[in-house]
Amino acid sequence: MFVEARTRPVLAEVCQRLGYSETDATLLRHHTNAVYAVGDVVIKIAPAEFDFHRMRPIMNLVWWLVDQGFPTVRPSSHLHQPLRVGNHAITVWERLDPAHDNPITTAELGALLRQLHALPDPPVSLPTLQPVQSVHDSVTRSMVLNHDDRDLMLRRLEALAATWTDMTFPLGASLIQSDPQIRNALRRIDGTPVLADWDGAGIGPREWDIATVAVHCRRFAHPNPTAFTDFITAYGWDPTGWQSFEPLCQLRELQMIATNARKSRTGTPAAAEVHQRINGLRHEGQELERWRIL
Repeated sequence: MFVEARTRPVLAEVCQRLGYSETDATLLRHHTNAVYAVGDVVIKIAPAEFDFHRMRPIMNLVWWLVDQGFPTVRPSSHLHQPLRVGNHAITVWERLDPAHDNPITTAELGALLRQLHALPDPPVSLPTLQPVQSVHDSVTRSMVLNHDDRDLMLRRLEALAATWTDMTFPLGASLIQSDPQIRNALRRIDGTPVLADWDGAGIGPREWDIATVAVHCRRFAHPNPTAFTDFITAYGWDPTGWQSFEPLCQLRELQMIATNARKSRTGTPAAAEVHQRINGLRHEGQELERWRIL
């Protein structure tokens, strides 16, 4: 199981290489990855099933972004990366302000994505976005879904897969972050917003990143009622007039449910949230249900 008791020994070995005390480390997050802060760095531990060989192109991509002058969190220069400790891929990053007191705005996120999507193709081998396959794999691998849950999600996927195949994307394909959200953006000491978390980066339609922001704005409680309007104003393109945008958002929502279903363990709050989201699919047509972020 990917739990803190398993990642703490891995953290201890990395801290030893860095010259830090593991007892000084603070757990920031333990879901998709285990993320610890210690000293001037953040240590990110991937689950054992993450393909270590996929981590190297991710690191190469981030260094390329740095060379392009793109505002991204930087890998730490303390160690050559990525590291392998046991079965885990490890990356170490500069520690930045988590922006709790001055959150990244959706307008700032829109400006970051506009800049990202304008970059040339990176000289790095990256996967092509395949959301239909991703959802299918996550649903079939999940241990928290029952037969009815799987049937519902696969039937919904079948309908959306046909729509995905027929979509023509007006903005075209480019490098995408694939999970842009305000929690995946941080601030430098001078307040400059930067993007973080490049694990899912790939090549795909720019509209996918935009749909991700739209889903976050409408599914998770946001203090600013004009959050998505602010985003599209800063990004410079309004997707709401594109006829395929709503089906694309629905596919993105389904992927978010499926991915968390794959990562969750039975009896945990994460699993309960997955079931709550699936129940929402069963009662579509009612008031849009808010989700709890995982």
